[in-house]
Amino acid sequence: METDPTEAAHFRMMLELSDRDVLQSTFDMLNVDVVAWDARSGFVVCANATARKAMALALRDVGRLSIYDLVPDLPKPRIGRFLKALQRRPKLEVTFHLPFTTASGVRGLNRYVVRYVDGLRPTYIAFVQDITRYLEARMAASNAEAILKAAIESLPDGFVLYDADDRLVICNDRYRQIYRESAQAMCKGATFREILQFGLDRGQYSAAIGREAAWLSERMDAHRAANSTVEQHLTSGEWLRIVERSTADGGRVGLRIDITELKQNQAKLEKYARTDYLTGLMNRRGLNEHLRNMSHDLRDEERIAVLHVDLDKFKSINDGLGHDAGDFVLRHCARILRKALPDERLVARVGGDEFIGLVKSRDSTPKMLRFAQELVSKLSEPVIFRDRVCDFSASIGIAFHGGGCDHKTESALTGADIALNAAKQAGRGGCRVFEDEMRRDTIRQISMGQEIRIGLKAGQLEPFFQPQVDTIAGKIIGFEALIRWRHPENGLVPAGVFLPAAEGSGLMDEIDEVVMDRSCYAVSRLKAWGVQNPCVSINMSMSQLRDPAILKRLMRYVETHGILPSNLRIELLESTLLDERSSVIIDNVHRLIAHGFSVELDDFGTGHAAIATLRKFAVGRIKIDRSLVEGIDTDPELRVITGAIINLADRLGVSALAEGVETAQEQRALQELGCGDAQGYLHARPMPLPDLRAWIMAYQLARSAEVYPHEPRSG
Repeated sequence: METDPTEAAHFRMMLELSDRDVLQSTFDMLNVDVVAWDARSGFVVCANATARKAMALALRDVGRLSIYDLVPDLPKPRIGRFLKALQRRPKLEVTFHLPFTTASGVRGLNRYVVRYVDGLRPTYIAFVQDITRYLEARMAASNAEAILKAAIESLPDGFVLYDADDRLVICNDRYRQIYRESAQAMCKGATFREILQFGLDRGQYSAAIGREAAWLSERMDAHRAANSTVEQHLTSGEWLRIVERSTADGGRVGLRIDITELKQNQAKLEKYARTDYLTGLMNRRGLNEHLRNMSHDLRDEERIAVLHVDLDKFKSINDGLGHDAGDFVLRHCARILRKALPDERLVARVGGDEFIGLVKSRDSTPKMLRFAQELVSKLSEPVIFRDRVCDFSASIGIAFHGGGCDHKTESALTGADIALNAAKQAGRGGCRVFEDEMRRDTIRQISMGQEIRIGLKAGQLEPFFQPQVDTIAGKIIGFEALIRWRHPENGLVPAGVFLPAAEGSGLMDEIDEVVMDRSCYAVSRLKAWGVQNPCVSINMSMSQLRDPAILKRLMRYVETHGILPSNLRIELLESTLLDERSSVIIDNVHRLIAHGFSVELDDFGTGHAAIATLRKFAVGRIKIDRSLVEGIDTDPELRVITGAIINLADRLGVSALAEGVETAQEQRALQELGCGDAQGYLHARPMPLPDLRAWIMAYQLARSAEVYPHEPRSG
């Protein structure tokens, strides 16, 4: 009979282990309970140390137990059927679980693995393991996983996790909702690139359209970076902030944060930053950007006309009718400008009452000037607001960019502003085209403004005083203060030369302070020289009249020099009361009169003041302008006009004084018309205060001798 070599080797190995007591040692060292029992008798034949410990049995007591003692909770017939089934399939290994309760009342669960071993002495062997802790740990892990999944799902942002191979591990529903087009590809194990490509093929990413390959490469580079944050715009309109970080095991965790509302707010802020809130037009910032863009698109012979529009007399609307009326006028003008300019042109509001229009065309300069003049006409039409008439006009300065012009866009804007100033100086409601000479004049004005500032600090500016006389009674009736500048190099500079530069440099307030202070001082000196009830006329600018504190400022100088308000006359331009219907100006004029100052209208006859204006403001005297005096002795028509003014003043109880009288013939003609009060070179030139005393003495001496002192007419 032949012997199977494998079985023989196995038998020898088992004998070897038995002889070395290795089998018993290994049997007892197993960390599970092992119990074997005889298949015929049902009694236990052996149990390892852990099993004996679990059953609290000594080794000698093991053989007294039967299989039924090991599982007392199971019915014996059931156990019998189970064991017979194992005998029919000797190689079958059966696993089942049974609960148990310890002596101390702790409940648990055992896992049984039972096998039937056939042989000379058939045996059942069972491996028993307490899996209570394993189940508890597994349940805890399952609970933790459920909590984690719930937490991930509750995130308001999209969440995704990729493993070290860049394969999808988990993502929440929000992530799938965000990427609707590629959600179908988001299967566990799919790579990031596959999912990305799936969405790319379906046009999911706005920035990728037309450059898909380049976009994919850029997105993959950002994804591979250790830590990255990028913004992504989807074709659905949503904006995302993508935040990705590396995990400890080499994977990638990412968030998709919806920043659509933030982007929309940013867009609104950007729009607001470039838009005028009142009119909806571009503001200066938006204008500058648009002008630069327009300049890049200019074709041959095309140029951009920059029209700088300013509303004249707008402040009187705000002050007289309120800011609601002013806002209404601004919106009205914005509509006119929008309608007047074609689509490719742009209108912007760049100041309180200033607008700029950009016109791209090949039109000639005269044609553009005509267009601007038509615009002035439309903007100068009165507007009705709440049954009140808003009367205003407009001035426009024009400059060009492109079409062979070397000026930068900023220079064109500056040029239009310079041309606007020239238009306003020439008279309201006009248009001027920028010329290089204007820029040179502006530079000179700025330079002169700097010199005036220095001159004010050095005391170079002072008022000169021109006498006013009653030619019939032969007496001095007052003086007019006229500012002069003693320039260290250019000599004596008249007001008409430097005041425009002073106004442009914001120095008028300082000059006005000098005039008020020195005029009040002059009155005090005249009193000291024996002049009875001396009176000095001072010109009051529009800015002074708008100042709510003008009365307080003027009274300070009056009190400082110890004079009376009646010693000062406030000269106002006729246009001031006609055009500036400002409540502040009206209130200030009435307050000045109420405090004892007298008011007179300068340059009368050059405007269109209504007779009611003279009475409304209690004007005490009018000054007939030089244009109505010069040549009156030879011009019959002029005599009629001037005579009518003198007669009107007399009937209204208002005195009249003729300005610019330079010849005895003019003086006699005025006297014949009933105007004896005069001021001019025939009687005296303006002079500094120290020279005034000598002139007064000479005049009084001459009058006592029935002689008129006078200086020769200027060349």
